[in-house]
Amino acid sequence: MQSLHSRLAKLEGAAFSPMHRRRVLWAIQGPHNMPEGAAIAFLRECGHEVRDEDLNIIRIVVGAEDGRPVDLPLKYISRERYQ
Repeated sequence: MQSLHSRLAKLEGAAFSPMHRRRVLWAIQGPHNMPEGAAIAFLRECGHEVRDEDLNIIRIVVGAEDGRPVDLPLKYISRERYQ
């Protein structure tokens, strides 16, 4: 799993454009079909400053059962993932 995170970070770094002020990684758990706008709204409701001018990379962790996605309750998990 650590290898996957390393490869994703490398790809995200390559996609980073200097026109963005910062690259910010977010992680939440939630439903498998959550729209991008809803994820941003949830982060803002949690009190986070999600700036439109930044490159915000939001990973949504979903559950799985018998090979199918399973919705999880909304939860902010960035601290758990990136420390």
